[in-house]
Amino acid sequence: MHGILKRFKMDNCNPILTPTEERLKLTKDESEELVNSTDFKSLVGCLRYLTATRPDIMYAIRLVNRFMELPRQSHLQAAKRILKYVKGTISLGILYTVLEDPKLVGYTDSAWAGDTEGRKRTSGYAFHLGIGLFSW
Repeated sequence: MHGILKRFKMDNCNPILTPTEERLKLTKDESEELVNSTDFKSLVGCLRYLTATRPDIMYAIRLVNRFMELPRQSHLQAAKRILKYVKGTISLGILYTVLEDPKLVGYTDSAWAGDTEGRKRTSGYAFHLGIGLFSW
């Protein structure tokens, strides 16, 4: 995680407590300034890699992932906010261990028509076996 923060020059940023703003609605505002799509794709790709042990950032990453082809300044700011959250929660993550009697637990949630562009739903789920998350 330290390497990703350093790569995107966010190693000295101020940490924050949430990966996204409450009720954030990103759009394809064509009047907004475009950012370098290669750099944006690289940033989002690195964030997606972190989800193997940090599912808490998955929803925020899915929001910015929708704008990979024509990323705007607000999309980059949202992605950098995720990095600020990672910096503030760097000690968090999933630890996979072996248990004698693991329990299977599942959770799900959805936001109907939460995407302002295509009116698509956003949904998610998480399944734990013991204390480790194995599917989301």
